[in-house]
Amino acid sequence: MTAKKFLIPFILASLTGHALIIALTVGIDKSGGPTPERVMNVELKTPTEIEPPPVSARSEPAASADRTAEIGDYREDSIALQNPGGPYEAYLLQIRRKIDDLWSYPPQALSEKQEGNAVIRFTIDAGGALAGYYVTASSGSPILDEGALAVIRAASPFAALPAAFNLSRLHVTATFRYRMEQR
Repeated sequence: MTAKKFLIPFILASLTGHALIIALTVGIDKSGGPTPERVMNVELKTPTEIEPPPVSARSEPAASADRTAEIGDYREDSIALQNPGGPYEAYLLQIRRKIDDLWSYPPQALSEKQEGNAVIRFTIDAGGALAGYYVTASSGSPILDEGALAVIRAASPFAALPAAFNLSRLHVTATFRYRMEQR
């Protein structure tokens, strides 16, 4: 009986070791075929409620609570880049396409496997020029934040605001979602 009790810990250790080896080898591809490539996913996403930056960090006048500010002949509006069905839908689609064509994962962030969501607010004046831009919510990576800001700079100037908008400025908020996914 004592000899059997002596063997029990060794048997349990052996079973645990074998179970661990089996668990670790389940994910190994034994076919010898090519391994799937690592896919990176970069997508623009509509931002959820975002707190505006402190007043000292803003580079442009604040809009009123109803989202549209109007002072004399000076009118401005704020909108998310993805605003399906909104009054600026066609114009925003042009901007989004221009940004999508230029946007890529920053190489350094890719090599360091950095991920995050950078929320950028940029302002387009009536002539289509970039009047201001800043990070409203950091991705947690300065490289990703700067990548998002760089694509906004590169995409400008944008098309002039259509006269039907009757706006002096349009403030656009965009979320740049950087994700690396294994397929």
